[in-house]
Amino acid sequence: MDKQDLKTLTGPERMRVADARKALADAVADIRQTAPNVADYTVMGTTDLVPAVMDLVRSNALHDQEVNARRVSQAFTAHPGYLYATGIDELAFGTAVLWLRLTLHELDAALTAAPDPE
Repeated sequence: MDKQDLKTLTGPERMRVADARKALADAVADIRQTAPNVADYTVMGTTDLVPAVMDLVRSNALHDQEVNARRVSQAFTAHPGYLYATGIDELAFGTAVLWLRLTLHELDAALTAAPDPE
C-alpha cells in the first residue's frame, strides 16, 4: 500500500496530520543530533532551554516529544541572524529549532483542518 492508497482510505486531512507528525519526528531527530555539540546554550534562550532540550532528547513517546518540542521552541529566543556569530554547532542547532517550529506550525494547522474522529 502506497501513500496515495492511504490518503484514499484515511482522507487527505488525516494524511496531512500523519505527514506533519512524521516531519516533527524528523525535526526531533535533528535536535538530537545537533544539541550535544552546542557549547553554550545561555546565549540562545531562557533558563528553560537546557532542561527542555534534555527532556526532548530523552523523550520517546510521540506526545512527550510534541510537548517537549513546544517547550524548546518557546525557550529558544535567539534571533537567527545572531547565530552566525556563535559558531557552526550553535548555528546548526538554531536551524534545527527553526525547523522544529515550522513542523509544529504545520502540525497545528493539520490538526485544526482535520475532522474530529467519530
